[in-house]
Amino acid sequence: MPMLYLTIIYIHVLSAILSIGPFFVLFPVLKKMEKTSNMDMFRAYAHAFQSGITVVKHAGHVLIVFGLLAMWLGPYNWDTPWILTTMILLVASVVYLARAFKPTMRTLDTPQFQQQKFVRNLRRGAIIYTILLCIMLWLMVTKPILW
Repeated sequence: MPMLYLTIIYIHVLSAILSIGPFFVLFPVLKKMEKTSNMDMFRAYAHAFQSGITVVKHAGHVLIVFGLLAMWLGPYNWDTPWILTTMILLVASVVYLARAFKPTMRTLDTPQFQQQKFVRNLRRGAIIYTILLCIMLWLMVTKPILW
């Protein structure tokens, strides 16, 4: 394999790690957010959560670009079933990420803010997004024959 392709795959894998890894740190942050009654601490946790989402978002951009480069230069056809399924899930996860966290985060320090609902929404979003990414990771690693 040419060195350029291997470098692209390496960057793609690193960005996949960065696009899913922060959530495993954010779940304990959500637990702390749930238990704190100190609003200053809560805001700090919410800021940490938002920072994690920002890392995930930007890593996802790199993931998509280098995934497309890998497809363009790689040995697989665009109509390969595991690739098509991954692309569908990718679009779903991008749309989901854009809608899952921002509306909830915007309620902080507004009259609509309810701490338990806020944490519950963030947790649900993180779980669903993690599941979507784990399915895509499984597809990319195992390359199953789906049809």
